[in-house]
Amino acid sequence: MIPSLRPSSTVARYGGFLLSVGAARMLGLVITSITFPLLVRRLGVEIYGQWSYVVVLCAFFNILANPGLITYAAQQVAAHRNDASGVVSDFLIMRLLCVIVAAGTLLAVAGFEARPLVRSLFRWYGVAELFVGLTGSDFLLSSLELFHVGSALSLIQQFLYALGIVFLVRSPKDIFWLPASILGSALLANLVGWIALRRQGFRPRLSVSPGRWAGILVPSLHYAATTAMSNIYSRSGHLIVRWWLGDYALGLYAAAVRFVDILRNLVSLVLSVLMPRMALAAQSAAGMRRIVHATVALLAAVSIPLMFGTFATAHLVVPWLLGANYTLAVQPVRWMAPYLLAAPMASLLSGTVLYAMGRHRAYLASGTVGAASAILLSLTLVNLLGLLGVCVAFVVAEFAVALTAYLLMPHELQDLWKNRIIAVSVFSSLLMVVAVRLANSFSSRPLLVVAVGVAVYGTVSIVLGRKSLAAQFGAVR
Repeated sequence: MIPSLRPSSTVARYGGFLLSVGAARMLGLVITSITFPLLVRRLGVEIYGQWSYVVVLCAFFNILANPGLITYAAQQVAAHRNDASGVVSDFLIMRLLCVIVAAGTLLAVAGFEARPLVRSLFRWYGVAELFVGLTGSDFLLSSLELFHVGSALSLIQQFLYALGIVFLVRSPKDIFWLPASILGSALLANLVGWIALRRQGFRPRLSVSPGRWAGILVPSLHYAATTAMSNIYSRSGHLIVRWWLGDYALGLYAAAVRFVDILRNLVSLVLSVLMPRMALAAQSAAGMRRIVHATVALLAAVSIPLMFGTFATAHLVVPWLLGANYTLAVQPVRWMAPYLLAAPMASLLSGTVLYAMGRHRAYLASGTVGAASAILLSLTLVNLLGLLGVCVAFVVAEFAVALTAYLLMPHELQDLWKNRIIAVSVFSSLLMVVAVRLANSFSSRPLLVVAVGVAVYGTVSIVLGRKSLAAQFGAVR
C-alpha cells in the first residue's frame, strides 16, 4: 500500500493538498503572467493566431490518440487505488495503438494545409505532441493523491518552458522554439513522474488482457465523446473566427480566451484536489453532499469576484499585460468575463461531480449540449456581432454545460445553490466594483486599482462570510 493512499478524511490533510496545489498554481500563474505577455508580444497578433489554430486542431487529434482512456483510468485508480493498477498495463498498450493511428491521420491532414508555417507546425509539433502525451503520468499522481509530487513536477515543467520562451523566442521567426520548449519540458516532467510513482510503491502489473479492452472502451468512449464535445464548445470559436474573420481576429480572440482561462485556473485547483475525494465519497450520499456544498462555497468566494473584477479592470490590465497591439482585445475579454463563473460551474457539476460518480452518460449529455450550443450560437452570432458574437457563444456554451449537468445530478445534491457564501460573494464583489471605479478615477495604474479592489473584497467577504465558510468545512470529516 502506498503511504499517501491511506484513507483519511481530515480537513488538515486535504487542506495540505490544497495548499500544495494552490502554491504550485500560484507560482505557475506568476510564470504564465511573464511568459504569456512575452509570447503574444514577440509573435505578433497574426502569428499568434496561426499558432493558436494549430493548437486547437491538434487538440482534436489528441482525442483520437486518447479516446477517453486517461479519463477512465484516472477514475478507476482514484476510486479503487491499488486494486486498479492492472488497468494501467492495458491502458498503455491501447494508448500506443491509438497514438499511431492519430499521428498517421494528422500527417495526412497536414498535407492539405496551404500555409507553409502551419503545415510545418502540424508535422513537427503535432505528431511529437501525440507521442509525448503517451508518457504522461500526471493523471496517476492526482488520482493517487500524490499532489505534492505533481505540484513540484508542474513547477519544474513550467519553469523550463518559461526559460525557453524568455531566451529562445525573440521574434516570429523563432516560432519553432515554442513547441520545442513545450514538448521538452513536458517529456522530462512525465518521465520523472513515473519514477516518483515507482518510488512510492505504485507498480502496475505488467499484463495485457485484450479480453478486458471492451469493458474499458465502453465507458472510455463515452468520456472520449465528452472530451470531443468539450473541445467543440471551448475551441470551435477559434475555428469559426479563423474561417470567418481571419488570422488577425483569431489572434485577438485567442489572446482573450487565454487571458480569462489563466484566471479560471485559480478556481480549478480546488476541483483538481477534491475529485479523488469525491470519487471515494460517491458511495455515501451525505458525505458527497457535504463535500459538494463546501466546494460550491469555495468556488463562489473566488470565481464571482474574478468575474466582476475582470469586467471592471480589463481596460487597464489587458493593454498593460499584452501590449498596445492587443487593445482591441479589451472588449472580447469583458464579454468573456462571465466565463470565470460559467467554467467553474461546468467543471464542478459535470467534470467533477458526474465524473467522480462514474455517471459517464450524464457526463456525455452535458458536454453534448454545450457543443451544440457553441456551434449554433457561434455560427449565428458571428454574422450578427462579429468577434463579440463568438465571445458570447463561448460563455453561453459553458452555462449550458453547467445547467444540463445540474439537471442530471442526483436530487439530493440539487440544493447546492442554497449557500450563504454566494450572496456574500456577490455583495462583496459589487462593493469591489464601486471601489475599483473610484480608484480608477484617481489613478490609471493597473496594479494600484486591482489592489484596491482586492482589499475591499477581501475585507467585506471575511467580515460577512468567514463563519459560514468555516462551518461548511468543519462539516467535512
